[in-house]
Amino acid sequence: MSKVVLGLAMAIALMAFGTTAWILTERLTEPKTIAGEGIVVAPKGIGGPFKLMSHGGKQLTEAAFAGKHALVYFGYSFCPDVCPTGLQTIAAGIDKLGEDAKKVVPVFISVDPDRDTPNQLAQYVDLFHPSMVGLTGSAAEIKQVAKEFRVYYALHKDKDPDNYPVDHSAFTYLMGPDWKIVAVFRHDATPDNIANALKQVL
Repeated sequence: MSKVVLGLAMAIALMAFGTTAWILTERLTEPKTIAGEGIVVAPKGIGGPFKLMSHGGKQLTEAAFAGKHALVYFGYSFCPDVCPTGLQTIAAGIDKLGEDAKKVVPVFISVDPDRDTPNQLAQYVDLFHPSMVGLTGSAAEIKQVAKEFRVYYALHKDKDPDNYPVDHSAFTYLMGPDWKIVAVFRHDATPDNIANALKQVL
């Protein structure tokens, strides 16, 4: 084999190895996703940075949850049934983890910032779980974070300026310690579905 042919062969081999290594690296750095009952496929790109007001009156960003998994739910405190059911399911799922429950933070983000003040949220989240964090903000801030999570919501103030209903999607988002999406739970997910999924990643 001539030196030229040998050189070409080595170059091709190195290119192939480099391509394989790049593919493996890309796969390893992708967010880990999980499957199970009550879970839908989690599209890439869900979630993002935010700056919102907590129910304790402090400005928080996603960095506040670094190192822990977060179960994120969008809704509003005046919701008659959908939100209470979703939040109760989240709380019950976390409580099934025993000591590992400390590694998970339930997060409730209001899509109704006019009525859901920090004080209102403080009373509301306390009904469901002692570690639940309620978040609110300006209409623009809520619109932005809802867009990042692909959440649908619509406030029907035309029906009743004070006691208006709010339409909204009802998924629960499991975010990893790096604030990347891990799983999305349907509204019909059970506490066992949530607990079993969390056990896979904790």
